[in-house]
Amino acid sequence: MLIGELAKASGFSKDTIRYYQKIGLIELSKQDRRDNNYRDYPAETLQTLIAIRNLKSLGFTLEEIREIIVRRQVDALDRDTTFRIIEQKIIHLDAQVDKLLLYKHRLQIARLQMQGQQIDHIIPLTEISMCA
Repeated sequence: MLIGELAKASGFSKDTIRYYQKIGLIELSKQDRRDNNYRDYPAETLQTLIAIRNLKSLGFTLEEIREIIVRRQVDALDRDTTFRIIEQKIIHLDAQVDKLLLYKHRLQIARLQMQGQQIDHIIPLTEISMCA
């Protein structure tokens, strides 16, 4: 499959596909070149790109995706490993949510102060438990 077809089928741009190849997320052997030196991507490449898209939509970084792809390629992505990866991602996302809530709270206070409102009593966020 030529890169244009692969781009259309995967929803990624040609540049993104080339970038993923450059950083090693997808591989293309020298045998996967046509006589005119055009890249001829195997069908598995489309499946890998679909997996990348799905993982990105779940918030995984390219480095995390690389780890998952490598584990899958060497048959080291069993149920326990997958569960651990998911758990780690949930913990990471929870930390990001807490950080965003902190920013939001600080901005809300700043907005109130900008509006001239007197802030009588504010519980410092360090004293607020995020776990109810």
